[in-house]
Amino acid sequence: MTEELEERKKRVFHFLTKKKSFLIYLGLLVILIFGWYSRTRNLKFLKDVTTGDYIPVELDSFVILRYAEYIVQHGTMMVNDVLRSFPLGFDPSREFSFIAYFIAYLYKFLHFFDSSITLGYVDAIYPPLTFVVSLVFFFLTIKKLLDYRYALVATAFLAVVPTYLYRTIAGFSDKEALAMMLMFMAFYFYYLECLQD
Repeated sequence: MTEELEERKKRVFHFLTKKKSFLIYLGLLVILIFGWYSRTRNLKFLKDVTTGDYIPVELDSFVILRYAEYIVQHGTMMVNDVLRSFPLGFDPSREFSFIAYFIAYLYKFLHFFDSSITLGYVDAIYPPLTFVVSLVFFFLTIKKLLDYRYALVATAFLAVVPTYLYRTIAGFSDKEALAMMLMFMAFYFYYLECLQD
């Protein structure tokens, strides 16, 4: 009995040491799934009872959604938003064009694969979606800089940091989630570029 148990322990240890990278990325996948799960629990509360579509959780996100709707309908950003800074209006291209175009084209991309997807839904899930991508690049950067153990621990901490959780929760479609994703991607690609020199 003890010999059989020792043999099993050896096989398990051999599997774990042989499949180390598989286990590392399995750990990352668990962190990503937990992060996605914790950020999308509020989706059921974001449905507008009058339209049945999803709505944002805060005011700036409503403006960004309105600009994305305008881009989807007209193909370009409006020159002057007459609903802001009355009576002169507001030029939204200076502040909101990148995020509005990103959400509009993300909607067009996802709508190509599933025609039942609405712009409101894409606007609501864009922060958790960019959060998942940003965590992957954060993990890869820390793994390159230090070690996979530090990368897993740091990624797990970043997934539960309250301020980052608030800014990447479903429905909070402001600029921060996209900015963090692009920042982590820039760090990772910059580090890869530095390694080649």
